[in-house]
Amino acid sequence: MTRRARLIRRAALGAAIVVAAAVLGHLLLTPVTGDVLLLLTARQADHVAATSVDLHSAQGWMTLGSIPARAVPKAPETAEAFLARVPVGSYDRVRLAGVSVPVALVVQKDILNPLLVGVDAGRPLPDSAYGGTEAVSLGLNELSGQLKAMLPFSLVDQFGRNFTNADIAGHDVLLAAFHSSCRETCPLVAGLFLQLRQRLPPSVLLVEVTTDPSEDTPSVLRDYAGRIGASWTFATADPQTLAAFWKPFDVVLSTSDVHRSNLALIDRHGYIRTYFLGAPDVGGTLPAPLDTQLSAAGRQLLLTHGNGWGDSQILDALQAVGGLASPSSSGGGPAPVFTLDTLDGTRVSLADFRGRPVLIERTAAQHPRLVVLLIDERDSHQSASAFVNELQITSAVLFDGDGKVGDAYGISGLPTTFFIHPEGGIEGRYIGETNAGILGPHISAIGA
Repeated sequence: MTRRARLIRRAALGAAIVVAAAVLGHLLLTPVTGDVLLLLTARQADHVAATSVDLHSAQGWMTLGSIPARAVPKAPETAEAFLARVPVGSYDRVRLAGVSVPVALVVQKDILNPLLVGVDAGRPLPDSAYGGTEAVSLGLNELSGQLKAMLPFSLVDQFGRNFTNADIAGHDVLLAAFHSSCRETCPLVAGLFLQLRQRLPPSVLLVEVTTDPSEDTPSVLRDYAGRIGASWTFATADPQTLAAFWKPFDVVLSTSDVHRSNLALIDRHGYIRTYFLGAPDVGGTLPAPLDTQLSAAGRQLLLTHGNGWGDSQILDALQAVGGLASPSSSGGGPAPVFTLDTLDGTRVSLADFRGRPVLIERTAAQHPRLVVLLIDERDSHQSASAFVNELQITSAVLFDGDGKVGDAYGISGLPTTFFIHPEGGIEGRYIGETNAGILGPHISAIGA
């Protein structure tokens, strides 16, 4: 073979290798995709203008497709907007007509992945986007009026903060009627909530709303929550507002110790899915603060296991509406790792304390194994230092100026206390001012 022929052969082989590498690279870089079918519906016949539709994931926004101006039928009828191929994975928001709404859409390969968006006046309805076959079926039932929606409400929680529909949007909610001086069924409901709080993901909210506004002011509710060690929301309002709030549940305001005991499950789209009436079965025992609150009639209900429903029935109902999709055995999954500077410039990482229980809040010094970390977020360094000096705080104070650690932990109100197991899992969390009654059970649970 001549030298020229060898060079030509080598050049051809090199070109073949480059082409093969390019083809392989193309295959490796081409994402696996699935088909998404966009469906539109409305509570009443509607219309949308021409618009693009976008999906959001951890990687950011991507264009799903475009739709022309068109009519949108009344649910349960739907309009097929378009079919699009998108990378497999999880998507958390959809944007249409410039309005972004939350959705839980997991796109899978080789199956049709329906995405339903409910519209009103040509724009997406809040919390009316549904991803997946089962969720789309649910959405059509909800939007067609087969299920009763929560009416607009405006209450006040135990810390004096507004509590409205916006605070429960995107969450499955267990809502119970109670009042703080009730001695029959209410201690049993609180005992059930204490059991459920250890088994439910943080996405499920526990809420107790009073039926006795004359007695249950925010400060009374706050004291009550601390006394029984409750870390969920208690709410009140004026009598007229509370009467309107409870009317869809057939609950009237209290005139004595006895009231209609009602626990309702509200899905993440704000629809009432089921009721549990009467007293729950909590297994025949209650924590001491609740046990001592029981009247003779309440104790009889405790010993005879209430009306025969309890945590297993609640969990089954939550499972049916998708409320148990995230694991809850560790109380909230692994604690996000962070590294921050203290106010004096020392670097501190959560990983440094692996093997010891961590509580991110102030607490008593009688727990020597407990690591206490205080995090000051979205503040100026000067203001944080002045505040620490004023309160004479001696525990480590970490500075989260940009709030990234707070965002990683999903903090929605301050102060928020996190209880972290020695192995790094979140045992629980509490929003608001704490006391010994609230801290004690959590500190015991993390082994401190």
